[in-house]
Amino acid sequence: MWVAAPLATLIGGSLAAVTAVAASRASRWLDDQAGLRRQLPDHLAVQDRSSRLPRVRDIRNPVLLGVHPVETPSADPQGVATDDLTLYMPRDVDDELHSAVRRESLIVVVGESTAGKSRAAFEAVRLEAPDHLLAVPSGRESLATVTNRLSETRRSVLWLDDLERFLGPNGLTASMVNSLTKRTGYNNVIMATMRTSEWERFTSRAEPIGEDQGRAAWRASRDVLRAAHIITLRRLWSPTELASAATFAERDPRIARALRQAGKFGVAETLAAGPELLRDWHNAWAPGSHPRGAALVAAAVDCRRAGVDGLVPRDLLLELHNHYLLAAGGHALRPEPVEEAWAWALRPVHGASSLLIPAGQSEENHGYLPFDYLIDQPHHRPIPPETWNMLIARADPSYTRRVASEAYWRVRTAFHAAVDSGATDDVFSRAHAMADHGDYPRAIELLTESLQAADDHDGSLHQHRAERHQIAFYQLLSGRLDEAEAAFKELLEEGARTLPPNDEYLQVVRHNLASCTKRRGDLPGALAQFRRILADREQQLGPDAMNTLATRGAIAHIIAEMGDPGEALRQTREILAAEERALGPDHTNTLATRHSLAQYLARSGNPSGGIKVLEALLPDLIRALGADHPDVLDTRSDLARYHRQNGDRSQAALRFQEVLADLRRIHGAKDRRVVLARQDLEDLLAQPE
Repeated sequence: MWVAAPLATLIGGSLAAVTAVAASRASRWLDDQAGLRRQLPDHLAVQDRSSRLPRVRDIRNPVLLGVHPVETPSADPQGVATDDLTLYMPRDVDDELHSAVRRESLIVVVGESTAGKSRAAFEAVRLEAPDHLLAVPSGRESLATVTNRLSETRRSVLWLDDLERFLGPNGLTASMVNSLTKRTGYNNVIMATMRTSEWERFTSRAEPIGEDQGRAAWRASRDVLRAAHIITLRRLWSPTELASAATFAERDPRIARALRQAGKFGVAETLAAGPELLRDWHNAWAPGSHPRGAALVAAAVDCRRAGVDGLVPRDLLLELHNHYLLAAGGHALRPEPVEEAWAWALRPVHGASSLLIPAGQSEENHGYLPFDYLIDQPHHRPIPPETWNMLIARADPSYTRRVASEAYWRVRTAFHAAVDSGATDDVFSRAHAMADHGDYPRAIELLTESLQAADDHDGSLHQHRAERHQIAFYQLLSGRLDEAEAAFKELLEEGARTLPPNDEYLQVVRHNLASCTKRRGDLPGALAQFRRILADREQQLGPDAMNTLATRGAIAHIIAEMGDPGEALRQTREILAAEERALGPDHTNTLATRHSLAQYLARSGNPSGGIKVLEALLPDLIRALGADHPDVLDTRSDLARYHRQNGDRSQAALRFQEVLADLRRIHGAKDRRVVLARQDLEDLLAQPE
């Protein structure tokens, strides 16, 4: 092609300019990649000798990835043991796991602690992707750096053991997953594990209590899990798995011992010394044993139960453990010195796991994790208020939001402390705090102002919908049924257009619409609605999910209102047993169900039974909610009524007078609640002796 000289000069200059821009961009990209490589070692929990990403085949000891170590054999003449592990025994999910590694982008193995999740996941990756680079982030704060680096690799595995530690604010998102795994010609896989109780936090209830950033993070985490390929691994082994394990027992006495306990414990559970460590912890409380060490472990376990999903600093455990030690007996237990307590808590049992696990790559982020087997045990005692209050007072941004959200359901006073101190300072938390004290008008006003301000600034759809829903909910509770019902219907229509048909949010709205129907006096209509919701929730969430049990409670209440308190009582006893098992005895829903139990006893003609239930409930309710909470005052008023029903007029009058005095102190003499309480007392005094 021929061109005139001036034009050729122009074209040449343009090409030079374009080439220079491209070269500059390439140079910046190379600089960025070099910077990522320099930063990477600080963000990896596992690296090769050159501080680089290892390949999967280079991992000789999967304990580094979160696999629980097992008992170290005293002798291993046949070379059976692989470092801290037995040979791998096949599981029923292996074929699905292997197929998922080949075909899926994000795989999450869900199961109880010590079910064998991490080992099964590792074996699948080891066989299906041995040449892939393996990245194990040191924590949530390292995730962005690690995924940015992996996005430029063609074959990699991002390993996220205990996935909940990588969810939440600044955690894994759907867009992060897509950018890493959806590029044409790349084969990057995310392999994760998750305990069942953590999985259920995102599947068994609607959005959590708390601020908008925390709710947005929860939604982002839920979206990640919705897009994942979920594989469930049972703790107790199937007959097929046990038969396979038996072929290894002759060569490895550890497996033989585990099989002898397979009727009660999972094989992996016994190999990880879970039952033995649990016994050690319980026995350590004995005087002269290791009570201080047991208190350190209890503090770490309760921190995790309260919502601290990262490392627990040493100084926090030292400060917290004193409360546990004192509550158990203090000096009468003859506690051991502090350093001896640490040594005991960190000592592996037969070379397997320890009660506390040290972690962290540097002095700045060094801390401890409790052996997760301990967290999943049933029948934990309620977390002491001192623990909740100390975690809130620390105001650590890495966990305060989740702790405050959990505290709402366990120790409401700690939730209020978080709001009052500004540790959690969003519109939802402040509205919840107002409504919790019965001030629905102020809560509605606050949310309405936030909604209007968001409209002016084009806020997010999620934020708008959540605020509108919460306004409608408080309108329902304050008796503004027309407004509430209209809002819920509108929200349901919108949600049905934009959400999956099995989204729990839709059931939440339907539940609230059924509550509107009930408050209007249409008990048969409400009962039919709640029963439809219950069928859906039992199928989608499971029978023991919090929202499923709440629907069962609503049904029992309607049955009592329709004149059958005996049947309501029978159902409520079943609900209470399920809530104590699934939610815990300290959950505020469980406490509310105990109150309902007392009501149905009294309605069934057994006021003395109702009195007994309420007298046992009242201290627990005060601990959870505070002495001046409306639910506590309502419980005290019911206690007075049941004494009156039971014929004890003097005791009823005394209790009514005490409640009336406290209501005057809290609300003033002209408040509606004071007027009603005074009327109760006057009605009682007007009755003949």
